[in-house]
Amino acid sequence: MDMASERSATTPTSVNSVAKIANVDINLTASLPAAGVASLSAPVSVAPASSHAASPASVAPSAPSAPVAPPVAPPARSTARSRDMFARIKGSIAGGESSYARLRSGIELCVDRTDGARMWDVDGNEYIDYCLGYGPLLFGHHPEDIIAAVVEQITTKGYHFSFPHELDYKVGEAVQRLVPSIDLLRFACSGTEAVMACMRLARAYTGKDKIVKFEGAYHGWADPQMVSYHPPLSMASGRPGAPRPLPDSTGIPQATVEQLIIQPFNDPDALARVLRERHHEIAAVMMEPVMANCGVLPPRDGYLREVRRLTERYGVLLIFDEVMTGFRLAPGGAQDYYDIRPDITALAKVIGGGFPVAAFGGTAEVMAIEARNEVLHGGTYTANPLALAAANAVLGRIERERDTMYPRLFALAERLSAGLVRAIRQTGYHCVAQGVGPLFQIFFGDTPMERLYNYRDTSAYVREDLYGAWHEEMQRRGVYFHPGQFERWFVSTAHTEADIDATIEAAREAIQAVAARIPPSGAAAPTADGWRPSYGGAVADVA
Repeated sequence: MDMASERSATTPTSVNSVAKIANVDINLTASLPAAGVASLSAPVSVAPASSHAASPASVAPSAPSAPVAPPVAPPARSTARSRDMFARIKGSIAGGESSYARLRSGIELCVDRTDGARMWDVDGNEYIDYCLGYGPLLFGHHPEDIIAAVVEQITTKGYHFSFPHELDYKVGEAVQRLVPSIDLLRFACSGTEAVMACMRLARAYTGKDKIVKFEGAYHGWADPQMVSYHPPLSMASGRPGAPRPLPDSTGIPQATVEQLIIQPFNDPDALARVLRERHHEIAAVMMEPVMANCGVLPPRDGYLREVRRLTERYGVLLIFDEVMTGFRLAPGGAQDYYDIRPDITALAKVIGGGFPVAAFGGTAEVMAIEARNEVLHGGTYTANPLALAAANAVLGRIERERDTMYPRLFALAERLSAGLVRAIRQTGYHCVAQGVGPLFQIFFGDTPMERLYNYRDTSAYVREDLYGAWHEEMQRRGVYFHPGQFERWFVSTAHTEADIDATIEAAREAIQAVAARIPPSGAAAPTADGWRPSYGGAVADVA
């Protein structure tokens, strides 16, 4: 089996530098291809080998034993109005929010306004934002060109037609130009809906029912795909190479769960075995090319290319869920970055810049049955002109700025992740940062770690209590990112070097405050008060 590093036709120019992180010399390799997409592969951020990068070195520095500096108290911040508003919201909105994981119980905040890389809560507190609306805001909050396009559409042409209009072909052709594998596409309203359409399309095209899904991957909250997302390790039965499918919510029928075959991410041998034995019943392999809902788990060198080879060999379609990675890692998403062509792709988040639009598409052969309406897809709000006006502005800006924006995004993200790791390790904690460019996560653990590859290893390693405590201290210091250890940080074009440096300084103060509560003494237990992270009222399992 050829597991050589994936390469694109473009040969990158390598630039090497050395940084000292936590008293360990670390080689930082930046690969800048002529096409303009930067791949800064630093062991500290454990970026994957890609079409634009050589295989990264790895490092597992021990946490230093230097004494912890006394914590710096954060500026006084009142959140009384947020607490009062959230209590009122809960009087009409079940749980206080219309999603399942936006807030952490006890430190909820209600937002008043946003601009660029900043947001302000109803108490007037300002935050540097790395959550970015759960990822759509690649250009930050309130970008003037996108707002102007939407306002022009609303005021001069209308905001809802349910008929074809010129933005259909403008946005459709932009997607064709940017995303290498898409010959034809359809619009949808959310990532969940787009993935559902991909699954139905694959089953209709192949005449087979089963879909391979990877343990720890998230593809939306609907019944067909909300399976083995984050099962507690105590329940994740089955051999590591053949996990048992488990529903991630009550109310999901077992018959639905059994339509999915669960596999470990980054294990080509396990996938080869299941495809060899069961290809006659498998319609597609569905995957996030970079797993971004288990923290961030990049693919091993050559893994995606081997997945593509295996699916082609056994007559199984390959679905890339690029809801997170689409247009973020490169102009054409992860498939552009890694130079892999799936059969079907789901897109959302960045494509709309914060407006509710998604898409799915694929090869002309596969999409032909969609064009002939042999497989049903529709919706009142699909291809809504208000949302497509935003998408047209987003994709147009990507096409104009692609040669400069991606190198800058990668450089900012590397500067940020390296600074965060340095601050954490210098305080005495173990952590590993990994991701791809402006999509990364910091994992806290009890031992040195070079890299995490799959859900079970990640679940066994992470200290959610430490991450949650650090998040709380960062929020108090005016930096916001998702409170979940299994989520991720986003970097936008609106972030500046000054934002990055301010975030690193806040991280240094925040981790010192955490150390005063939870001393960095190896496998320290959660604090005596029984603190456990909670999202929207649901307590997360701590491995």
